[in-house]
Amino acid sequence: MLQKRIKVDTANIEMGMFVAQLDRSWLETPFIERGFVVSKLNEIALLRKFCTHVYVDVERSSLPEKKIWKAHHQSGAAGDPFTETFIRRRRELRSARQVHGFLGALRKLNPVGRSRGTQASSEGLARIVSTRAEAPQAAAAFGFAAERMREILTYVKNGYRIDIDLIKSAVDPMIDSVMRNPDALAWYGALRKREDGIHSYSMTAAIWALILGRHLGFERHRLQNLAMGGLLLNIGNLRIPRSVGKKDAPLTEDEHKIIRMHVDRGVEIVKKSSAFNEDVIDMVRCHHERFDGSGYPNGLQGNDIPVYGRIAGVIDAYDAIISCKPYRGPKCAYDAVRELNQLSGDKFQVEVIEQFVQALGMFPTGSLVELNTGEVAIVIEQNRERRLRPNLLMILDANKQPVSSNGILALAKVPESGTNRKARWIVGGYDAGTFDIDPKDYFFGLKGAA
Repeated sequence: MLQKRIKVDTANIEMGMFVAQLDRSWLETPFIERGFVVSKLNEIALLRKFCTHVYVDVERSSLPEKKIWKAHHQSGAAGDPFTETFIRRRRELRSARQVHGFLGALRKLNPVGRSRGTQASSEGLARIVSTRAEAPQAAAAFGFAAERMREILTYVKNGYRIDIDLIKSAVDPMIDSVMRNPDALAWYGALRKREDGIHSYSMTAAIWALILGRHLGFERHRLQNLAMGGLLLNIGNLRIPRSVGKKDAPLTEDEHKIIRMHVDRGVEIVKKSSAFNEDVIDMVRCHHERFDGSGYPNGLQGNDIPVYGRIAGVIDAYDAIISCKPYRGPKCAYDAVRELNQLSGDKFQVEVIEQFVQALGMFPTGSLVELNTGEVAIVIEQNRERRLRPNLLMILDANKQPVSSNGILALAKVPESGTNRKARWIVGGYDAGTFDIDPKDYFFGLKGAA
């Protein structure tokens, strides 16, 4: 059926209009979905910030066609190129595009929709299966990749090169799982023991990288690079003396220098196999560089850090925060996200943090959270439209006693107003193991219910 699209100035955008096309590439804007119904005031604000006009699909809009045509015919200072208002809007547009230059450049490196199995529209981001249905496949994919990674670590310890085919075979099932449903593998990754050293870090870093890549619409070969880079981020730790790497006391200045050598050692290991491209090498080389220039080994700053290096830095930092270290215990995922947000614009580029948090959710899958009522639940699935309203598996009642049955609560479907007796919202997070709750028990219960 021929689509009926009407040009509308963004000054006249209204709720209910289906924005099918912009006056520029979607890549130049923060919108992930290619086409959406305007349902929030902030969407109108973003459209006005980035575009002068859009094209509205009449058939897919909930707003009456007459009102869309009225918006189309309206005119005024917003479209007059000689008015102060228009000049100011053009200046704001130029500034906004510069701010999102990182995302535009990154996505242009990864054109969406040109490879099989990858779709360019918002449908490409939709979950193909439920978290419950994907749980067994996610567990199998993780287990298979873990076995391959153990083989790779053994080869490296014995002085052999990394087999590119072996590591690709490790990440492929993980890619398949994340493309079907990212929440299942995210949850499984959150269940792993956080003190298993390089093996645990490598696996979960690959998961976070894949979830972010999926969110950004990466093609499969780019997802492969992200996942391989995640697996190999800290491969250089194999060349660091265990007495230093596992020391449970404050490190001396000389020991800090030794620890920092793992980056160069990692690059050497990866380069020993000539099959890896620069994206993977950039992730290993730059995952400790920081946007303000305070990182190592080269003190790179801003855009001097390759885009894949900037991604790797955020992934590695998040994984470090939620992991057990010799000098501190792990933080819960919710607190880790909050900490990353605090570092945004300083240690890490704002846009990278924004996209990472959007991909994982403010309350990442697998998190143990408390509601305003005192009830405790596990986040089992993200809501792409309303990131603060994920789906929850209820565990404890308001008195912190086990519920009679573990029902699923879709926060997006219950009131969020504090004046409504049935209102529910998340007020905070807990570390795994709090209240003797092991999320792993519920994950495998979910598998059994598939």
